[in-house]
Amino acid sequence: MTAFINLSLTYFIISFKCAFDNEFLRILPRFLPIVDKRYRTCYNEIMNQETEILLNALKAVLHGESPDAENLPRAAGLAKKHSVLNILAPTLLKSANENLRDRVMAFYAEYLSQQESLKSAAEELFGELEKRNIPYMPLKGYYLKQLYPDPLMRSSCDLDVLFKEERTKEVKALMTDLGYKLFIANDHHMCHTRENVTVEMHYILSETPLPDYYDGVFSRLTHAEGSLYHFSDEDFYIFLLVHMWHHFKAGGTGIRSVMDIYVYRTQKPALDEEYLQRELKKLQLVLFEEKLKKLAFFWFGDGDGEGTDELAEFILKSGVYGTTQHAAAAGTAKMGKTKYFFSRVFPPAKDMKKAYPVLEKCILLLPFCYIARIFTALFKRPERLKSNAGALLGADGEKVAKMKDLFDDLGI
Repeated sequence: MTAFINLSLTYFIISFKCAFDNEFLRILPRFLPIVDKRYRTCYNEIMNQETEILLNALKAVLHGESPDAENLPRAAGLAKKHSVLNILAPTLLKSANENLRDRVMAFYAEYLSQQESLKSAAEELFGELEKRNIPYMPLKGYYLKQLYPDPLMRSSCDLDVLFKEERTKEVKALMTDLGYKLFIANDHHMCHTRENVTVEMHYILSETPLPDYYDGVFSRLTHAEGSLYHFSDEDFYIFLLVHMWHHFKAGGTGIRSVMDIYVYRTQKPALDEEYLQRELKKLQLVLFEEKLKKLAFFWFGDGDGEGTDELAEFILKSGVYGTTQHAAAAGTAKMGKTKYFFSRVFPPAKDMKKAYPVLEKCILLLPFCYIARIFTALFKRPERLKSNAGALLGADGEKVAKMKDLFDDLGI
């Protein structure tokens, strides 16, 4: 009888998984504690299967081979979570059932439209920066796309550009002239939107383990032509790692980031390793890079994955930009739950100044801006508030300890 009940519960869970995807499985134990152990076993089995299918498919495409079309539909949800569905969409359009095929077709059409819009927006923006003699450097995805077998294999949700901070006023005017609206600003960038295009104009590269590492960064760049600058190959790789470190500490990073490491290292095999190690040592990212590179070549090459299980689990559960659960656990591991809570409710004044420009003129208004921030969260972003609160409450001792152990293992 017990075996029958267990089998029935297993079937029940898997059936609902297919119908409602991972969200149902995530909340199920809260309502049916009796199936918690069985749920976790089934969930892990399903996720392991989906992960294997997805990673094998991505590896095949990267190496110019055809992925396993028969099982690929099972990994479509995980692929979308990690922002790599665009890579598998052409195969899914041929092999998926009608329902999934229609959804993939809608996704892919929107994706292609957005990528074309980003490409046109980049050309337009760079042209204007050149006309106004404003030094600039495209960041991250803009160059990474060019290293993939097909640029469309590397998704980008926005365009990131660095410019000289003293030209901020001119850049603001430029973006307004191009029809962009300022969405948000903080101590390192301004985020602008126009239709389906998002552009982040960075005046500072501040999200680093070493706060002043990128001070005066333009003096370290290579001048290409006109107003265009770029990193050396080594410094681009370092910035890629620094950016991953930032997302890692803020809640996680996904499969796409690990794939970026693999693609970059295989396309740039002659990097100056001595320089890399010297700079990574300054940033305390030697172990971080070592582990990520090892995982990248294990997933997408012929490398050995020994010692990367915890890192792989963290990344697979993160999604492309991490999760609020991981962010809460990471923040709690770093500063304790109470201090982390207050840091979320009351950000530093320098961050508040970008969100509330009036503070630049009168810092005494800071308490009132905190009140405005709280009311905005309560009445305009209740779902986000609920998600963050739930994540903080769920950051129990076991999760926090596990996160701390992982960070220690990575040297961060």
